[in-house]
This record gives sequence, C-alpha cells and structure tokens, in this order.
Amino acid sequence: MKGQFLEVGEYTLRRDEKSAQVVEYKVDTPWITMKSSHVWRGLAWRVLALCLLGFVFGIAVYRAKTQPIAHDEAIIYNWYLDPGIYRLLLFDPSNHVLFTFPAKLTVKVLGVNEFALRIPSLFGALVYLVATYLLCRRLFGDGLLLVLSVAMLTLNPEIMDFMAAARGYMLGLACLMLASFIMVRVSELGTFDATVNQWTRDSAIAAVILALAVAANLTFITPVIALSFAFFALAFLGYPGKQQPAAQALRNFERYFVVPGMAVGLFILWPFAIQARPGQFSRGLHTVSDFLRDAFTSSFLYKWTDDIYSPSLGAAPPVAGSWQFRVLGLGVYVLLPLLLCFVLGGVAYVFFADSEKRRQELTPCRLFGVTAIGSVAFIMLLGLVAKVDYPMARFCLSLIPLFTISGLLFARELAVRFPGYHLVRVLTVMIAMAVVADYALSLNTKYFRYNAYDLISLDVYRAIANDAKSRGLSYARVGGSWWYEPEMNFFRRRYDAGWLTPYSVVDRSFHWQDPTAVLLAEYDYFLFTPTSDPGLAGPRVKTIYHDDKTQLTIVTH
Repeated sequence: MKGQFLEVGEYTLRRDEKSAQVVEYKVDTPWITMKSSHVWRGLAWRVLALCLLGFVFGIAVYRAKTQPIAHDEAIIYNWYLDPGIYRLLLFDPSNHVLFTFPAKLTVKVLGVNEFALRIPSLFGALVYLVATYLLCRRLFGDGLLLVLSVAMLTLNPEIMDFMAAARGYMLGLACLMLASFIMVRVSELGTFDATVNQWTRDSAIAAVILALAVAANLTFITPVIALSFAFFALAFLGYPGKQQPAAQALRNFERYFVVPGMAVGLFILWPFAIQARPGQFSRGLHTVSDFLRDAFTSSFLYKWTDDIYSPSLGAAPPVAGSWQFRVLGLGVYVLLPLLLCFVLGGVAYVFFADSEKRRQELTPCRLFGVTAIGSVAFIMLLGLVAKVDYPMARFCLSLIPLFTISGLLFARELAVRFPGYHLVRVLTVMIAMAVVADYALSLNTKYFRYNAYDLISLDVYRAIANDAKSRGLSYARVGGSWWYEPEMNFFRRRYDAGWLTPYSVVDRSFHWQDPTAVLLAEYDYFLFTPTSDPGLAGPRVKTIYHDDKTQLTIVTH
C-alpha cells in the first residue's frame, strides 16, 4: 500500500495477509522517488522555511539593536563585565559562563551598548535556527510539516525573547538542538560500533556540545542528563535484535561519550563548581501548579498576561472570570497534561514496534520522547523528593522544543500507522497551525516579558539626564527603588555620564540597602514605587516623571 503524508515523501506499508497488521513500513527518499512536481513542491517548502528563519533572525537583530537594557542584562554587565576579569570567575547561577566570556570581549571591542552586549546571544540564535532547520528537515522531510515544525520551534515568544536577551539561555538551547541533530543523524547507522569512525567522532562531538550547553546555563543540566540517558539506551545499548551486552555498551558509552563531555565540562566549569553553595540555587516556584501556570502563560498567553515576578511594578495575574483566567485553567489542568500523556503514550507505543526495521526507524521518536518525559520526571523528582523549587519558565526553556518535536513525531506516526484515519492528519495540521497563529500574534519587539517593566528604563534615564541638563547640574546624586538600580548604572556607563553618581538602593521594600546611602534630602533624584514611597513632600519637591503602568515616580528638589 502506497500513499503520502503531508507531502513529506512516499511511504510503503506491507500488511500481514492474515492479521492485517503492518509488518513493514518504509519512507522512500524524496529525492529518489518524488516526481518532478513533488521536487519543485519540496523546494518551495524549503524556501518558505528558510525565509521564516531569516525573518526570525532579523527580528532578533532588530530587538538586540533597539530594545533598552533589561534588569537582568544590566546585572550581568555590572557584576561580571564592568569590573576586572577576575569577576568572570566568580560563581553565581546568573553567571552564564559561555555567555559572559564572549560578551566581555564584544563589549571591550565595540564599546558599552546594548547591541554589543547581546551579540553572543545573537550568535546562539543563529546556531539554533540553523540546527532547527537541519533537524526538522531530517525528521519531517520537505513538506508542510517542515514549515510547521520550524515555525513552532522559532516563533515561540519566549524563545524569541532569549534570541536577543543578553543571557546564556539561547546559547544553551542552540547547543541542545545541535547535539540532538548529530545524535539523530548518527543513530541512523544502527547500534553503536566502535570500528565506525562516524560513530566515535559524532558521539564525542555531541557530548562536547552538551557540555557547552551546561556551561551556557546550568538549567540545561536536566535535559542534558535526560538526552544522554536516552542516547545511551537507544544507540549504545541498542534494541532487541541488535542489543549489545550491557557491560560493553557501558564501556563504549564512557569512553566515547562521557569522557569527552566531562573533560570539556569540568575544564570550563571546575573553577565555578568549587565555589557553589546550596543556598545559591533557591530561585524558583513553590508548587507544580505555579510551574505549569508560568510555563503556559509564557508561551501561549504571552501577549495577554503579565509577568508574575514583578507585581509591585503593576504586573497582575489574570482576573478571576476573565477569558485569560479560563484559558489558563484549561491549559494547566487539561492541555498540558494531555500533551504529557500523549508523549508518554507515544513513547510506550514506539517501544513495542513489531519489527527490527521499524524499531530503527522509530529511533527519533524514542530519543525525543524519552528526553522530554525524562526532563519532566527529573524536575518532579527534585521538587517532590529533594524539595527543590520548581523552575520558572525560562529555567526549563528546553521543554518547548522537546515536547514540540515529540508531539509532531508521534502525530505523524499515528497518521502513517493508520492511513485510513484522515482525522489524525487534519487534527495535527489544525493544532500546529493554531499554535503558530498564537505565537505569531504574540510577536513583540519592545521588551522581554520577564523584564517587561524595563520598557521604560531608557525613558527613566533620559528624564533624569534632560532635567539635569536643563538645570545645569554637573553633579547629581540618584537613588531609590532597587528595581532600576542595575539599569541606571548601565546607562551611566553607556552614555559616559560622569556627572551622575552610582545609583544607591534606598528601598524599604527590599531586603538590602546600600551601605553608602545618604539622607533622602541629599539625593537630587529619587526613584520609588508605592511600596517604597519615602513620603517626600514640600514646596521644593517636584515630580519629573511618572509611569501609570509600573507606578514608578521620579522626584527632585
């Protein structure tokens, strides 16, 4: 029986005459079996996917060039890049090593500005986009699924945020996708064979790239462990019919995967690892429901909800009874659990393939499915057993591509396995297009969602600079709310504002106060929110700036 699925290419099914079960399944190579019209159609899909990648990268470059500095980005500059190089070697979870070292170089060469600070992230975005295209084409061919998968993996608003943000998340995600592509490609050879150069070379390369992912951001250690375990089980240990002895498989895995990866990882991270303390990792959410809410809103309600981490700056959860509140409940208690169950069921299904050849063909399904489920299981285990906080959405960014790819692979497998059920194909396309539409509607070029309050950060600095210029001030002291301390200190260096003193944190709502702080009356400019209002009053006190959303106010006297 022959047919097509979403123009990916031709497939052949052979059924047992008695049981009518599928006993053989083959996807023919598109370039060999496709007719001329199909070749041109495949080329059109590839061009469309490449145009989409170019558009996404262009948006990332535009945002890196135009968006004002965000709170977390400014912290990276103030803590690790502005001081001497010794600060780069200080451990903190916010020190994304694979990012801060090249960022130090770009800022040194190109000067202190937002674009120079974000160049390493743009490089990570470029690698991620290329790896995504290569991986999706290898998994889904040259049809509609190629474009849909590329769109779902690149237009996700949270991923797009970190393509431009000066953090290590994009570099880590790029490494994860590139390593996944290498693993998928080499797994097509079958079970690991130490006499085959491609096996030993690609295994070592993938391990090194995964080590770089952890160096880019420590939160990637969860998917790296899960992906490594899946790769060992599928490629080194093998599957029934081509299974290697466990002892031999473990030795090969250690020699050709663990040793190269650990060598690079320890070489980069050991100066930081010896400084780590448990208290430095207590940043996250306390319940599973909070974790799911943050994950769902960050991707699917990006445009219609506020960031939950800055309530004192006007951010608020969805109002009970609003459509956002209802959709959020649907996502947390229905859609995300359904996705998890679908992938879990898909993993169970493909592990019972009915022939050796089918097991080999289903290796990508197993690789991504096991990695996705393993990552979630690891998060749950740490939360329930070790009482570690559940991650914020940006701390588990890798779950987006893992579950996206797994879901598409299992949906395609169902459609091919049961070719008479056209509803499966229709639902796959409809769901994918709905997700892409939601992502496209969330397109944003003005701020990063988790630091949305920094939409006004440059306006705040300019309000102070313009007022000081109009008054002819050659020396001005500024202080107040902790929310804008890193941004103001960054702009002070960015615009060479020697007339402005370093920002002092004087905020009764914050747990830390600047030990060099002076009396309130001695500040020329004071920034505060309602929770940190110092109650300054008098005929000389004048408001020079106020933002209705964040309720930030700047007063002078």
